[in-house]
Amino acid sequence: MTDFKTYYKNHFRYDLLKFCEQIPIESPHYNNEIFNIQYFFLTPNCKCLDVIPTERQGLFAVALFWTVLIDQVFYTHFRLHYQTFQQNTMYPKFIGNCMTMCRHNQHPKKILQAINDVFDKGYTINTDFFKRDKNQTKRERIQYFDTLEQSKDVMKEEIKDYFQTHQPEIKWTEFFAKCEEEL
Repeated sequence: MTDFKTYYKNHFRYDLLKFCEQIPIESPHYNNEIFNIQYFFLTPNCKCLDVIPTERQGLFAVALFWTVLIDQVFYTHFRLHYQTFQQNTMYPKFIGNCMTMCRHNQHPKKILQAINDVFDKGYTINTDFFKRDKNQTKRERIQYFDTLEQSKDVMKEEIKDYFQTHQPEIKWTEFFAKCEEEL
């Protein structure tokens, strides 16, 4: 297995694109005005995550967790500068399954919950839509705890590099402290 730093720098963007290609955008619940990922599409009951090799799924979940966390921290605490950040990064939003939840971002910790949530069956009113993406094989439980711990220092450096290069008007240490509050 690859360490988190190598994965994040060399594989994550590719895996994110491959994963997002699996998301059915014709869903009445998909908001095509924003780049988003719904809870259900990460669960073991959905086959979308199967495009990522098993040995990288935990790494992917942690990298996606950080990506969404950084976006949400930026929007929540540094909103005046968010538009520049959004244009530079195009990070996805993480949303729920139903019509009311689709308009609301979910906490990034729910990404780590979703990857092993065997009970979520998707939005129940439109079951035909979710049946098409249902996983027919049981996915093994994804381990991510060690990766999450390992990722902190890597993401601290990534955040530092981003702010020093692209938005030096924001203190990267203050930003990272806000991220740590959410861990």
